[in-house]
Amino acid sequence: MAAKIIAVANMKGGVGKTATVVCLAEALAATGARVLVIDVDAQANASLVIGGDHQLAELIENRLTIDGYLDDYYLGEKKLTLADCIMPKASDVTHGPDHLAISLLASSPELRLLEREIMIALTERGIGLNAVIGRLSRLLETQLAKVSRRYDYILIDCAPGISAITEASLRIADLVLVPTIPDFLSTAGLQAFCNSVWKGSRFGKGVAKEGVQPRVLVTRRRETREHRRFIEEMANERYKPEPAFKLMKTQIPERTSIAEAMGKTGSEPTFTNKWGPEVVPILEALAKETKEAVNGT
Repeated sequence: MAAKIIAVANMKGGVGKTATVVCLAEALAATGARVLVIDVDAQANASLVIGGDHQLAELIENRLTIDGYLDDYYLGEKKLTLADCIMPKASDVTHGPDHLAISLLASSPELRLLEREIMIALTERGIGLNAVIGRLSRLLETQLAKVSRRYDYILIDCAPGISAITEASLRIADLVLVPTIPDFLSTAGLQAFCNSVWKGSRFGKGVAKEGVQPRVLVTRRRETREHRRFIEEMANERYKPEPAFKLMKTQIPERTSIAEAMGKTGSEPTFTNKWGPEVVPILEALAKETKEAVNGT
């Protein structure tokens, strides 16, 4: 069976996209699932957290990253396949006797400039923006189809905003997760972003697969009146005639232990010791709900 593709995206930065990807990848892998994490954010934070400094530096040096592959395909000699750039057994986190079954397709800071170069090169050939994004999504879909049966889930960590690579990722996703802090600034553009993903706007149709409605995941939740109010407002979205998103039941609290866990790469922690007894049940609930959402249950 082919892997389910889950894109984690939001227009706004700093809402916990990378933390969501890492938490979810490890929680799914702890259930026995085989997970591939694809980092399409030039900050490469997911790559760093999962692969560690040394491994990431080696991948970047050898051009075995998502930008290395795209550079070779669009501007080079097409010697690489996407599979060549996937690092198997990337996680040092253990659960039971084994390491978590997480593979990594890393990113690098070069991705931002490369994306611009690709767009310029293709548009100079008379290829329009939508056609460029369409070609990119078909390329990713074709390449991922060749490795899809090796995994149960493929998680894509998207950059803030909507870049060409992010839009291409959204087009092939079976589920779109939108991490959101329940405060004024984080929720201000939430509905518009979700509508643009799902239904589109006057500038064009939605970018997600037909029937794929964004799922909003509350992150960094605090027990304050403000957060409770915004969570209630997001929950009320379901009563609208055409809701822009569905709200996940699982909520990720703001915890120092979560931030600390993101820095434990290289210490070979167990899954439980890395996240702590308070957070592990939340991650287990997130994995369960995500499985249900991506399978349409």
